[in-house]
Amino acid sequence: MKSIEIIKSKVPERNYQICKRCVMDTSDKFIQFDSNGICNHCKDYLERRLNVTAFKNYEENALEDLFEKVKKLKPLNSKYHAAIGISGGTDSSMVTYLASKAGLKVLAIHMDNCWDSPTAAKNIKNLIKLPGVDYYCKPLNWNRFKKIQRAFLESGLPDIDLPTDSAIISTVYKIANQFNIKVNLSGGNLGNEGILPASWMYNPKDNLFVNSVLKINGLDPSIMSDIKYGFKLDIKYRFFNLIRTYYPLNKFKYDKNNARKILEEEINWESPGRKHAESIYTEFNQFIYMPMKHKADYRRAHLSQDIVLKRISRKKALEILKKSAYSEINADYIISFVAQKLGYSIKDLKKIIEEDPIWYVDIPNREKLLNNIHNIYRFITKRKLSSTWWG
Repeated sequence: MKSIEIIKSKVPERNYQICKRCVMDTSDKFIQFDSNGICNHCKDYLERRLNVTAFKNYEENALEDLFEKVKKLKPLNSKYHAAIGISGGTDSSMVTYLASKAGLKVLAIHMDNCWDSPTAAKNIKNLIKLPGVDYYCKPLNWNRFKKIQRAFLESGLPDIDLPTDSAIISTVYKIANQFNIKVNLSGGNLGNEGILPASWMYNPKDNLFVNSVLKINGLDPSIMSDIKYGFKLDIKYRFFNLIRTYYPLNKFKYDKNNARKILEEEINWESPGRKHAESIYTEFNQFIYMPMKHKADYRRAHLSQDIVLKRISRKKALEILKKSAYSEINADYIISFVAQKLGYSIKDLKKIIEEDPIWYVDIPNREKLLNNIHNIYRFITKRKLSSTWWG
């Protein structure tokens, strides 16, 4: 059960500090504060949103214009205008609904990693009944994927969902290319994913990092070859296969609660409840594993964004955070479910959670190289800062 190689974190402990504007704190190991006690997340988020239609003066036809552009990009020998990666959650469901309503012919692609909640499965079933929506499901080899997930879990890193992130990106681009689809419509949006601390997650395109985690835990990196998405593949799909990614939810004043109401009324969709609750493993990661192991509460990021957008007061956010993250879920059931599915005893899984954490900087990586490549890509394509780090 233990890692083959024991890694001790080199990240130093810091004196506790919390942002005076939002609620982000030093649970993000790389957070920075200015002389007024305002964190870098607030500043970066406000800068990025200046470049997004949803936060400019409202452009009534921005979404319609995007869909018209997508229609024109369809190759003559392709059946589809766009590919959409779907999870059964709010954002990808809303993108699919809007694309269907706009008359687009889309291929809804679902990467099944065997962790879908019953609600997510039901939502996908209803979603693919929409006009113009075809469905492609790519199930992963569970015996192989279980070993990969165990390796990341036992490593002590915060981003134990990285293999899933990699598999999603890889699957969507691979299937899109297979069907000669030139547009990927993403549910990523600055309105709900604007603050995501870098120390809590890492870029799945870094093959050196991914391979290192697998090797440290006694696995041959080839075990992940069919779902790995390195920057070379990214360059291939973007620059040689010319697959473009657009973010429709950044083209209007997207309100997640309103989106849920629309989906419930139109397609008998059901809200998973919390953000990313469409995946049982992601719930385990964000509400149990990370808060207990890394003292990192994803609710801080989501609430901080809502504070900056004036959706909630800082006082109210602090009140919410007084209750532990795992008090919001059936923690005992989820721990038992995850333990059984991954082949641990409950005692062994809890022991893994209690062991000392490490962070992505403790593992060999190519962060600087990938950041430079991303900056060059933005310069070449004249793109502004994207709403998500993988965009």
